[in-house]
Amino acid sequence: MRVLLIHPPLTSHPADFPTPEPPLGLAYIAAVLEEKGYEVAILDALSLGIQNVEQVGELVRVGLSALDIKKYVEDFKPDVVGIGAAYSALAADSHKMARLVKQVNPEILTVFGGAHASALPALVLQDKNVDVVVVGEGEITFLELVQAREKGNGIFEIPGTVVRKIDRVVANSQRPYIENLDSLPLPARHLLPMEVYTQRPSFIRDYSLRQPRTSMISSRGCPRDCVFCSIHSVWGHSWRKRPAISVVDEMELLIEKYKIREIAFMDDNLTLDRQRMADICDEILRRKMDIRWCTPNGIAIWALDEELLRKMKASGCWKVTFGIEVAAPETQKFIGKIINLEKADRIIKYANSIGLWTHATFIIGFPYESMDSIEQTVKYALDSDLDIAVFFIATPYPGSKLYKICKEEDLLSSDNSFWSPVRPAWRTKFLTREQLERVIVRASLGFMTSRVFKFLNPLRIKKKVKSWEDIKFMVKLAKSVIGVEIVARKHGRIQHHLKHSKIWWS
Repeated sequence: MRVLLIHPPLTSHPADFPTPEPPLGLAYIAAVLEEKGYEVAILDALSLGIQNVEQVGELVRVGLSALDIKKYVEDFKPDVVGIGAAYSALAADSHKMARLVKQVNPEILTVFGGAHASALPALVLQDKNVDVVVVGEGEITFLELVQAREKGNGIFEIPGTVVRKIDRVVANSQRPYIENLDSLPLPARHLLPMEVYTQRPSFIRDYSLRQPRTSMISSRGCPRDCVFCSIHSVWGHSWRKRPAISVVDEMELLIEKYKIREIAFMDDNLTLDRQRMADICDEILRRKMDIRWCTPNGIAIWALDEELLRKMKASGCWKVTFGIEVAAPETQKFIGKIINLEKADRIIKYANSIGLWTHATFIIGFPYESMDSIEQTVKYALDSDLDIAVFFIATPYPGSKLYKICKEEDLLSSDNSFWSPVRPAWRTKFLTREQLERVIVRASLGFMTSRVFKFLNPLRIKKKVKSWEDIKFMVKLAKSVIGVEIVARKHGRIQHHLKHSKIWWS
């Protein structure tokens, strides 16, 4: 029994193109299958074709060509193919993979998994090229599908799946979440082109401090219930953790086997258990590991204190990302994420004082959010001591409460173009998508301009720049600021927004 797992190419707007990372979800499934003796391959069609950029209207397609992918499938001759369908905006690429697989051999069992598939399994199964959808965690469910296929048994009643029976879609019982994450083998990174992830082309911005860099996961899920989050469709609402020793063992393996020098923790709530986080830091220090690490998915600022930040810094953490999201109390209440902004200010300032780079994400454009509320968020970011701030428009991802609210309020387009990578179409009760985009441009440029003056302060530079690595990172940031301003000037936006903005300098 041969199993192929495919990470599809991506078609997106050039400005929204994500940084290629190892598809750890597929690598975990592959490891479980290998442990049971199955022959497995992972085709990361995005990363293997990262230099292959094709213009598709307003978008770019990056990844292996359809011919290359079909040839790979023909040569490997899989019995089962698993396809990642992580994001709704990119689901079309996943469906193209299913069509290619069925063109090679209609008898291949095609299985979809990921956040998009878990949130909208019935919609996914409208594609006759998809046979089964795995909902939630995929390791055990996918293994049972392969075992059933191998034995010639039916695949229609396996927990954690949604299947098509003749002319109807049937959802089977929910599979319990894996409580002991250490019962899973480490991701099968040996099946991935690890060397490719550090060779990013120039059109993808590199914000790492060191290379080679890779990602890992030390916990799953989040007990919070933020209105905009869709990850619960995969991980549920519980938080499950790996012990500190296990986490550092994996870090050490990455250093020794792949010569990794920086690790990005992709957890949704890395610091929820403060003691575990402290234990991870202590273990890194005890082993005297030469590693840098960061938290690009964000960490809970309410779970931090000065002592833990010092340990994180000492153990190699160089940048912390805070998911602050909004500043207005009424909007915080709506999204279900109450942040004590006074504590946030204190934590940000302390992190800066010990030389950590500080980064935060902000979201605007919730259904009932007024312009005054949005301006409170932007003003907070501008007035803060953050090094970096990124602003997003609230996106109604399928599987999130926000999606249900927007649908009930008739704020989504009826043709699903609200998740189109060309121009997503949704609005709020007060603002159009175009108005929100103008606010994002204004806020981003305003923040970048304000940071230029902050970084002219020699004392701030002295705290941040301790090595050649820090200097190189500052150069990357400077290039990013210049690049954004060039793009804005090209589109004639800067003068317009300077003239009409009341939130830049207030």
